[in-house]
Amino acid sequence: MLHHVHPWSAAGRALRPTMLRRAPRVLPDTQPSFLMKRLPLFCLALLACALAQAEWLTLSGTPGDATSSYVQVDPTRIEVDGARRGVTLRMSLAKDFTGKDGFKLRSFEARASVDCEARTARYVSATYYSLPNFVGEPVAVKQFEDDDIRPMTLPGAPPELAARTVNAACNVGGGKQPDAAPR
Repeated sequence: MLHHVHPWSAAGRALRPTMLRRAPRVLPDTQPSFLMKRLPLFCLALLACALAQAEWLTLSGTPGDATSSYVQVDPTRIEVDGARRGVTLRMSLAKDFTGKDGFKLRSFEARASVDCEARTARYVSATYYSLPNFVGEPVAVKQFEDDDIRPMTLPGAPPELAARTVNAACNVGGGKQPDAAPR
């Protein structure tokens, strides 16, 4: 007796499509695509961008807590120019504060110029926000000219915090300075 073998079966067993095997496909010898060549470089660039983000150092308070005040500096962006230092700092306030220019704010990010010989610091620029934690659209962005001196103050913070900020800035890149309060 002759058994008929169905083409989709082997020895009378039905084959599932997953059991069918194809011969391996041979690809022509091609160069990697432009994207594949640049992928490691792209990943490295992304990593560098992530590392270039501000690594804020908290001097006082709890970052992200909208119910309390906190002060932070960015140690990666301190610039040294002789006895002068450029420092980026930011402060989020527990309550609304009315600034010298008459608008209400809850947080600000500023650039300050520190004179290590005179032990003084003044704001050079500032971005003010109506919400805590530096979110939302800025209420104002200010650049302070040389004749518009805005001493570095930290509203509601202990006075020694401004002195600590000056001391920390002056200890970067120029050897240790004696501790002194800003004038």
